[in-house]
Amino acid sequence: MSKINIMEAKKHVYLSTVNEILKGNYLKYGFYLILLFMSVLISTFSTFMTKILLDVIQQTDANSYFLAVQDPLSVFITNLLGGFDFLKNNLWIFSILIFTFSLGLALFNISRMYLRSFIMTSISKKTQLILFNHIENLPYKNIKSMKNGDIIQTCTRDEETLRRFIIGDMHTVFYTLFVLILSFSILCSINYIVALSSIVLLPILFIYSFFLIKVVRKRYRATDDSEGLMTARIEENLSSVRIVKAFNNEKFEIDNFEKYLQDYRSKFIKWRKVSSFFFSSSDIFVFSQITLATIISIVLCVYGEITYATVIVAFSYVSMIVWPIRDVATTLSNFARVLAALERIRLLLDIPVEDLKSGLTPKITGEIEFKNVSFKFPDADNYVLKNVSFKIKKGQTVAIMGKTGSGKSTLMLLLTRLYDIESGEILLDGVNINQIQKKYLRENVSLILQEPFLFSKSIINNLKIKNEKLTSEEITSATKIAHIHDSILNLDKGYDTEVGEKGVQLSGGQKQRVVIARSLTKNSPILIFDDSLSAVDTETDIEIRTSLKEKMKDVTTFIITHRVATAKDSDLIIVLEDSKISEIGTYDQLVNKDGLFKRINDIQTKME
Repeated sequence: MSKINIMEAKKHVYLSTVNEILKGNYLKYGFYLILLFMSVLISTFSTFMTKILLDVIQQTDANSYFLAVQDPLSVFITNLLGGFDFLKNNLWIFSILIFTFSLGLALFNISRMYLRSFIMTSISKKTQLILFNHIENLPYKNIKSMKNGDIIQTCTRDEETLRRFIIGDMHTVFYTLFVLILSFSILCSINYIVALSSIVLLPILFIYSFFLIKVVRKRYRATDDSEGLMTARIEENLSSVRIVKAFNNEKFEIDNFEKYLQDYRSKFIKWRKVSSFFFSSSDIFVFSQITLATIISIVLCVYGEITYATVIVAFSYVSMIVWPIRDVATTLSNFARVLAALERIRLLLDIPVEDLKSGLTPKITGEIEFKNVSFKFPDADNYVLKNVSFKIKKGQTVAIMGKTGSGKSTLMLLLTRLYDIESGEILLDGVNINQIQKKYLRENVSLILQEPFLFSKSIINNLKIKNEKLTSEEITSATKIAHIHDSILNLDKGYDTEVGEKGVQLSGGQKQRVVIARSLTKNSPILIFDDSLSAVDTETDIEIRTSLKEKMKDVTTFIITHRVATAKDSDLIIVLEDSKISEIGTYDQLVNKDGLFKRINDIQTKME
């Protein structure tokens, strides 16, 4: 693909992103631009009225006035307001006109600022909803491969940069355009030499900006990426604060964070140096333009080509033109930040979302079969699982054991299609799992992870997170099976107790049991404990498993565990070793067979 085609493709992507964000706000944005134009129109003509006032005061009669003032706009407005003699004898008219212009300008500005705030909040809400909705619907493997800091950076800093450009910087562009058209047109009607002298240096300013903006953009992108790494480091450290404290690792973490901070500081300074140089050096062009236009106007006034009132108004118009144009040039510098933000947003939005709704919705009772299933992670060379085959009947309890890294948890992630298998088949009640709708599949498979997670809500709201209509009897039944009901009642506020961020107000065992109860409220035919019973003591472990067998007889249950005591009463034990099933059978069968399970059982028996 040629460079031109790539640029066209990027342009299309950028415009489509902005269009998606602005959709539904175009009418309001158009009305906002109309109010902006009216504000500029009133401000421009209010300045022009000053010229007419000064010319009327300077001249003694109509003949000298129209001889000195030859531009058609001044003549037209003078006659429109009653002629020279009327204005000369009623100078108070100008006070009324200027007051009226000021009042109209204030009303338009107030309306415009109100509408601007409304559009800004609307765009912010819509953009963040688009991003959050997209992130929530991304495949698990994509989210796991991204850094949290980069995601947070995109949803906050980049979103704010884009929003400020659409509302703030685009306001500057349109304001400058309106001022340039109106002021330059009026100057042309007064004297074309003055008009041309007011913009003669502006092309040089734009050429200068064009070359410098590339450097600014490159350095901003480097700064933005560095800030993302720093944000990710902060997020990671806050998540692992317990480990940091336990190992007295505060000094190392501070020193390590200082490296990220130093990198960000260095890149930020480099970016701001170029940006500040651009901003400051552009003032040379601004003041040079104002000086040139003023000198030419004074020379023309000396030779009688224009009145001194025209010199004053020309100075005002040149300032009105040049300063906003300088701001547009600065906006071009900011445009580099916008493009970088758009690229990061687009990179996120271009990741295809997970298809949760297409597929079959067969009745799932819990009969499961793995046929020669193999899997490896996208960024790995070695297989985590190789040719794994087994069959589970409805209502059976299956324990999965093996060394760390043998693929126990991965096996269950495949069952929920958080990852898709490389080869082989997984059948649920005879239906290929790849043909089943993902949303429906995950409603019928409850996965209880090793690391329990609770939202910063009350216990009752965490339990109702899937179904707000759960009755108190259904909730109590689930918490009793998880053996957490009595512990909850002993809390000061019972089920209304706030658990804090990530459940910090509860102990590890309490959190795990609340999570187990939350999963049980789904009444899924398949239940998976991913080493989640390890956080509770052996006695509670037995009580939970006993309650499950008594009250949920038809539920197919998988228990991933390292405890032989937990696996002992299972209907079937699967032992994984070197990514394959090395042993499969009941406790009595495996304990009498020389293999990994027997070795684990012997070690744990001796330890007890």
